Amino acid sequence: LAEPLAVSWHVARLALKALHSSMDRRALVIGGGAIGLAAALALNAMGVVDVVIVEPDDARRQFLSEQCDQQVVSSTDKSFPIVIDAVGIGVTRASASELVEAGGVIAHVGLGDNGPGFDVRRATLQEITFIGTYTYTAQDFRDTAAALFDGRLGPLNWTETCSLAEGATAFADLRAGRVAVPKVVLEPWA
Repeated sequence: LAEPLAVSWHVARLALKALHSSMDRRALVIGGGAIGLAAALALNAMGVVDVVIVEPDDARRQFLSEQCDQQVVSSTDKSFPIVIDAVGIGVTRASASELVEAGGVIAHVGLGDNGPGFDVRRATLQEITFIGTYTYTAQDFRDTAAALFDGRLGPLNWTETCSLAEGATAFADLRAGRVAVPKVVLEPWA
């Protein structure tokens, strides 16, 4: 899990670095999959206590709330200084554009599609910073590993494993919303 956690650590670090010091350290994460949950955990580890995850799937929302102790909603109309889009499709870019506060930061890490959705006019007029990222630095990886080992990222009880032979079924179940956990790990020798 170090790799997806490092991606999320990187996006959280960049968003906080770009946030103006006069703005509240509150964040909205769009998407409760592995990257979204890991972004929320990274923000928490970096001292952001008010983090909300938007997750439309009922089972995953319940899992994130009950098993991961996250603040999770199905939708929101509340604005946030930081919005992390961990899905990356047109509708989530539109939501990020709408829900970020004036002067805030949108950090886009999801790679769902390249369709429209980002409101460049609002971003320009309201001086919203947009950051696109999908990877991490060596230092981010080291910082993530340290946070994993010292417990700042919490228990890593949010995965499910299955054999590599079951991979196609696992992906179909993910796409159909039949998997509540944020991360499915395929084991080639299981």
